[in-house]
Amino acid sequence: MITKPSYIKGDYKKSSFFSGQSRLVCGCSGLGGVWSPVEESVAVEAMMYALERGVRVFDTAPSYNMSQTYLGKALRQWKGEKPFISTKVGRLKAEKADDCIVDYTAESMRRSVQESLDILGVDKIDLLFLHEPHLVPVEKMDEIMACLQSFKKEGIVGMLGIGGNPIDRFYPHMIKDNFDVLSGFLKMDACNLSGFEKDIPQIRKENIAYYAASALHMGLLGRRLDTYNEDRPNNEWITNMDVDIAMKTSEIAKKHNIPLSRLALRYLFSMEEADRVVVGPHTKAQLADLIDAWDEGVLSEDIFNEITENIITSRKAVIA
Repeated sequence: MITKPSYIKGDYKKSSFFSGQSRLVCGCSGLGGVWSPVEESVAVEAMMYALERGVRVFDTAPSYNMSQTYLGKALRQWKGEKPFISTKVGRLKAEKADDCIVDYTAESMRRSVQESLDILGVDKIDLLFLHEPHLVPVEKMDEIMACLQSFKKEGIVGMLGIGGNPIDRFYPHMIKDNFDVLSGFLKMDACNLSGFEKDIPQIRKENIAYYAASALHMGLLGRRLDTYNEDRPNNEWITNMDVDIAMKTSEIAKKHNIPLSRLALRYLFSMEEADRVVVGPHTKAQLADLIDAWDEGVLSEDIFNEITENIITSRKAVIA
């Protein structure tokens, strides 16, 4: 059983699970304006910049405000290689991240998928995530899976995934017969490896890939470190333990003269179990920094192990 991260071997830019396609995913929630307003021209320019610099995988969702619309406009302008696109189903369109309305009926999901195809301007969604697994009515999973599988049979969806962190009642349904990918967040990064407690062992057994989202842990592993240290949220997303470990990770970054956000990104790029790494920039400048970090590549194995041991040791000390 895999209980801690493995240092990646071979070409860090290519995912063996995804047939040698890129491991880097541009998450489009921030550019869609779900956290704060973003002008269409700014978002489309940033997405075009990503394409021009070689980003070939994008993740969006109806609930990410204008994300699908902006990405669709960028894709219509782009004349190069068609990128790999994932979107989601189950959670409905919303302007803000806190607006959460779900509908997992077959009628609603079919309408949502058709709208996504039209808005994105594509004839096939490469990967469709069932959004917010903690809200899915598992007593209706047979009906839900029948609907999702019908999209694959019709050729309008390539792969199926789980978009979010599963809870106990969902785990029995997280099997290869149902899903190809799990997109988890805040459970595999440079301050939290809790995904290795249950998620990674199960999906490795099932041959399900992992999208590691929120690589900077909602900014904790970057520009918001001091803010969160002074005014600690201590909620389900950012716990006191997360902040304590992030502070220690920051010391490692300083010791090796690497900016914290750059260290955190490269830590995930160095991790074998992260089949793909999803990073959601809010601006073109953040996107440029992300791609620069991507091009810098993996950390040394010694630094990778130092970060890993810091996380594991710190969590054990608190739990003990």
